[in-house]
Amino acid sequence: MMFARPTISEERWLVLADRYAALHGAVAQSGNGGGWKTGTWLARCLGFVLGIVGTAMFAGVLSQAPAPWLVGGVMLVVAAEWMVAQRRVLRSGVEEALYLCGAIAIVVQVLIWNSRGGNEWIGAALISTAVLLAGWRLLNPLLTTLAAIGFSLAIAFVDGRLVGVNMNTLWAGVACALLAIAALAAGSREYQRPFHDRMLDGFVIVMPWLGYGWLVEYSGSGTAITHGIALAVALGFLAANITVGVIRRQHAPLIGALGNMVCAAYSLHRLLPWPTHWQMVAGGAVLLAAAIVLDRQLHRRTQGITSAAIEEPAGLDLVQVVGTAHLAPAPSTPPPVGVQGQGGEFGGGGASGRF
Repeated sequence: MMFARPTISEERWLVLADRYAALHGAVAQSGNGGGWKTGTWLARCLGFVLGIVGTAMFAGVLSQAPAPWLVGGVMLVVAAEWMVAQRRVLRSGVEEALYLCGAIAIVVQVLIWNSRGGNEWIGAALISTAVLLAGWRLLNPLLTTLAAIGFSLAIAFVDGRLVGVNMNTLWAGVACALLAIAALAAGSREYQRPFHDRMLDGFVIVMPWLGYGWLVEYSGSGTAITHGIALAVALGFLAANITVGVIRRQHAPLIGALGNMVCAAYSLHRLLPWPTHWQMVAGGAVLLAAAIVLDRQLHRRTQGITSAAIEEPAGLDLVQVVGTAHLAPAPSTPPPVGVQGQGGEFGGGGASGRF
């Protein structure tokens, strides 16, 4: 059957097997993984590279065929679908490379047929749509994040052609910020598929950084105003990500906060007319004060992420000793002493009284 994909239960078991290597064999033997074949990250990267190389060689063979991009793209997508649906191969890298290159090749052929010039944003949007479909089909959050980056580039290309020349970077930054806010709000729900959580995590981490970059490159205002707006956005996402990450106990907002901190530091470096060493001293002092305040706030928490030490109840050592003694095997009874022959122990000839 074509267009097969793991069920919710199978996907959750596959995620556990990938996270804990000790469960990989047990999940495969029990059949909870649905028979899907996955690989390690190293094998996945190697498979993706080999898939790209094979795609390039296949493109050379079809270079003289009519509509080579369309024919080759359809064949690559069919081959990837066969690997997923019939061979039940998932996250091996090879089918991801085939599906991605095939989808993009089909879009490129359509763009070649309708090449009019001045519509770069349409091409960027269509290619991003192909990447999004490939990521959604193969449950790959990296591809969905790249698709979101491509859509922001398409927004920037509206009424513009080259980076930095009459590009709508302001609206691209606004779109990235709105997508990051929506992903941060949607992360409050518990989704059954781990792919949905990872897709939202990619948006939460990358979109604020990309939005900051688009705002910094905005050419519609002066440098000070540009960095002032970008600094406000970076500080806003920094506070929001730290708050949400601590409350929900999620790693993605905290990782995104690290990037927001770097963005805010860059804008402060451009705005403050101080020497570099004084900026570093002031920045270190602010970070140290923030770390102390955050540590004290987390020290008072009893639920979620906390910095308080784990208090062991009194008498725990005695309980552990008693439990260990109870679980220790009892000593075995020594075997009876057999008959000793060949004379006595000292002088021989029965001098010891035992034979």
